Amino acid sequence: MKQNVFSVSSLVHYLKQTLDNDSNIRSILIKGEISNFTNHRSGHWYFTLKDAKSRISCVMFASYASRCRFLPKEGTKVIVSASVSMYEAGGSLQLYVNGMQADGLGDLFLQLEQIKKKLSMEGLFDPNHKKPLPVYPMRIGVISARTGAAIQDILTTISRRWPLAEVCFYPSLVQGISASEDIIKNLMRADADGHDVILLARGGGSIEDLWCFNDEKLARCIYAMHTVIVTGVGHETDTTLVDYVSDARAPTPTAAAELITPNISEVGLHIMKMKTVLVNDMKHRLEKEKAALKPLQEHRYMKDPLSYVADSQMKLAMHVKELSIMEHQVHAWTQKLSSLSSHLGLYAKKIEREKMEDVKQKQNLLFLNMEHYKQKANENYMEKVRLLDAFSPLKILTRGYTLTYREKHLVKSIQDVEEQDALRIRMQDGYIHTKVTKKEGL
Repeated sequence: MKQNVFSVSSLVHYLKQTLDNDSNIRSILIKGEISNFTNHRSGHWYFTLKDAKSRISCVMFASYASRCRFLPKEGTKVIVSASVSMYEAGGSLQLYVNGMQADGLGDLFLQLEQIKKKLSMEGLFDPNHKKPLPVYPMRIGVISARTGAAIQDILTTISRRWPLAEVCFYPSLVQGISASEDIIKNLMRADADGHDVILLARGGGSIEDLWCFNDEKLARCIYAMHTVIVTGVGHETDTTLVDYVSDARAPTPTAAAELITPNISEVGLHIMKMKTVLVNDMKHRLEKEKAALKPLQEHRYMKDPLSYVADSQMKLAMHVKELSIMEHQVHAWTQKLSSLSSHLGLYAKKIEREKMEDVKQKQNLLFLNMEHYKQKANENYMEKVRLLDAFSPLKILTRGYTLTYREKHLVKSIQDVEEQDALRIRMQDGYIHTKVTKKEGL
């Protein structure tokens, strides 16, 4: 069987990939003694970690080294958090260190890593469980030490940024054996008091001072809370168990207070912008309604309805006067005929009878025509009065007429709408919005 032949680089690359893909050594804790320590001007730390039987090269990049709370020296016993990999250029096994603690706290850190791993597997650190921060919290619960710079900084920051909020302070132990139990008690009280957000904070201190915030019961209590909780424990380089399980974490108490509160000046500017938008929208709507009303206002019936009525009344009066003149003329003709009739008595009775009958027929026809003309004139007058009355906007409004629209279209028939259509009804003093529940034909 032919055996594979590796180049040096391919072998080293293969070993590096194997180590990088091994989850058992991706993040581990190693205990040892520092030697050959070099603090490079770039901020990176290079050193060897050894014990009585072996040693291994280590590198701690500046981003992690800056978080370390002490500067190691030759012979310092430490516990480091690291991943194992290969340095391909030198072909050497190497630890990439991301955390370091003095060996005196080694057992505590081992316990902490075990608790973190257990809680992580149970889902306590799941981002999907974290509740969103309220935008405008009006009731804020603060759990911190009764005295110290932390509580003063928090209250000052909240008062400056969001003075509208009501702050309820729950003084608590934040250091020592009984601190975690006291914090749990205050968290349960604050959660029951119905706050919008709760801030758990304390100022900086040593690892030992902050260790109560690594309590497993405290972490589970925070996870079970109904109220949004934000933590601000220690300084930027400090991360405790409560920071992983809380809904949001800030590097310092002051930063936490800033995180949970809006800036009232920015809120005021936002309100002014929204006010401007609303005013402009109202102006636009008003102009649109004015434009829709203008054609109606331009109609001659709407411009001067009283003048239109007066003109029609004047025309009617003229027709009545003309009728009156005609009546007088008829009357005069009748008198004249009567006079002529009395002077024609000498004519033969036949001629007289024929003439009188003819006159009477003409007279009857004239009266009939007169009555017909008067009737037509009156009907014309009444029709014009009716039209004027129908087009009068004052009459329409006082009689309770309305205009019904579906979207922007005037509804003229029940065929123009369907059931559940939204309708807008124009009244004399505004609009009514309704829906079609049933149609009935006449």
